[in-house]
Amino acid sequence: MPKDKVCLSLWLTEEENRKLETDASLCGLSQAEFIRQLCSGRQPKVQPKNEFWQLLEGLYNLHKAFSACVPYAPEIKKECREIETLILRLQEAM
Repeated sequence: MPKDKVCLSLWLTEEENRKLETDASLCGLSQAEFIRQLCSGRQPKVQPKNEFWQLLEGLYNLHKAFSACVPYAPEIKKECREIETLILRLQEAM
């Protein structure tokens, strides 16, 4: 083991262990990496489910379709901006 690494051993209750396993898994991290991030002051984020990515892809496709119509119906530009804002808000939330 490298000299700058320290092996940590700790006892958890069954409930604490389940919570650590669940929380790390939801973030797509190993338990060790989850703890490292917490110790460095970062709050690990839950990884979005597949449905989120499907929704985002659907919004991208909708925006692309609306954008293609703008030369023929300029009033659609407002809807494109609204879709762009929604996409940005969703990305920021994740």
